[in-house]
Amino acid sequence: MISVEGLEALDHLIWLRTGQRAAEVLECTQPTVSRNSRKCLNTFDLRLHRSRSEWTLIGDTQLLNLERRVHQQRRWLRNLTLRLEGQHWSLPGVDGLNLPNWQLGNFNQLDYDQPLALLEDGVIDAWICSAPDAPLRPGLTGLRLTTMPMHLMVPCGHPLVERQDPIAWNDLLPYPVVPLPEGSFPIFEGVLDQCGLLPSPEREQAIKGAEWFGQVPLESMLIGYASPLTMHLYGDNWVRLPKRLPVEVGDVLMVREPFSDHPRTHELVARLLEHLRSLAAPHHDVIVHEQPTDDVMQPAPGAEREENSRSRA
Repeated sequence: MISVEGLEALDHLIWLRTGQRAAEVLECTQPTVSRNSRKCLNTFDLRLHRSRSEWTLIGDTQLLNLERRVHQQRRWLRNLTLRLEGQHWSLPGVDGLNLPNWQLGNFNQLDYDQPLALLEDGVIDAWICSAPDAPLRPGLTGLRLTTMPMHLMVPCGHPLVERQDPIAWNDLLPYPVVPLPEGSFPIFEGVLDQCGLLPSPEREQAIKGAEWFGQVPLESMLIGYASPLTMHLYGDNWVRLPKRLPVEVGDVLMVREPFSDHPRTHELVARLLEHLRSLAAPHHDVIVHEQPTDDVMQPAPGAEREENSRSRA
């Protein structure tokens, strides 16, 4: 067994990425976080490795993860503070929302690998991500909160803004597209591929042959995408094109299966839905579900968790 302080220090450091953030949440000093984390690592004969701003555990994490499950069960059963993380586009869903007894993470995740690992290992207790790529895994439950379209966005002054005739997918070829972390969102990437919006030799050739190439910065010719609830994240200098991607997206609350029917999960869902309804009020094309739907968020038959090959915290 290890101390609560030791495990909390290590998990908050990995979850929140910096000793400063961990110390703020745990209301202690950075040296205390470092010292307690090191004790925990030594107990389980593990090492920390930092890559692309994320912390990865090196070594056999099986015993550590068993300990994490015990501590997580304790948080849920004793009404202790739970931990909620989300993707960077999920922040509007909790911005200004009062969530008693929940500690919010950084809400700046760009892909799904790290938060999924944190959820599966019991470091965090809930995670807001998005359909259609909400990860389906045995042992996890995905609760669909909203459904909405995905619009195309461009900077003000973009040539496509002046188009009076309908825009075809081929018309987008001579412009760069906001990139995704490769392989992180396979379903959404498939939609982009279907629409010809992924990087390709044809796109690169079309961009270099465009009249604007070399005359203006590439950033001013970008094409992005956003839901009605995230368009404002682009700022006032971007506008929506009259064209949608052929896909529906939406907020999904992921929790471990043992806690999917817990009263604290029900309370969190109720607060999220109420807040999302207020955000969606000006947008006729946003559906906020009266009750979270999980029938489309179940693991596929035969799906298995790739746990043994992973040592990420």
